[in-house]
Amino acid sequence: MDVFSILASGFVATTVMTVFSYLFSNFKAKQFREPELLNTLISRSKMISLKPSKNHFFGWIIHFIIGWIFVFIFCLIWEFTNFSVGIISGALLGFIAGIVGIVGWKVMFKLNRNPPEIDFSQFYHQLIIAHILFGISAAVVFPFFS
Repeated sequence: MDVFSILASGFVATTVMTVFSYLFSNFKAKQFREPELLNTLISRSKMISLKPSKNHFFGWIIHFIIGWIFVFIFCLIWEFTNFSVGIISGALLGFIAGIVGIVGWKVMFKLNRNPPEIDFSQFYHQLIIAHILFGISAAVVFPFFS
């Protein structure tokens, strides 16, 4: 398993997912931008002393680190199971990652005493689509670097 392959495909996949979330957010005129939401949660947290603005790079770093972790897990699955790298497996793994992402966001919103007011239902629906795009992107890009 090549670290560069994980970093490259994770970067592309997270970027594709984030572009989708930003476009969907603009289209719906609602807040679905993950890096901004992460910064808002951090700045409103009583447990974390950082108070980043919504556009601070900290939310972006966290978002990309999570993306690389997901791609690393995808690579383990592709390497040690019967799943082969491809669009179908990428979409399926992306869907599963979307479910994991929803659980993660629900936990973060629940733990925060002052979570942002967003349309949670639409946010979670777009997260599924965004993660499917993430998985497909990772599956398409990964073979070019491995």
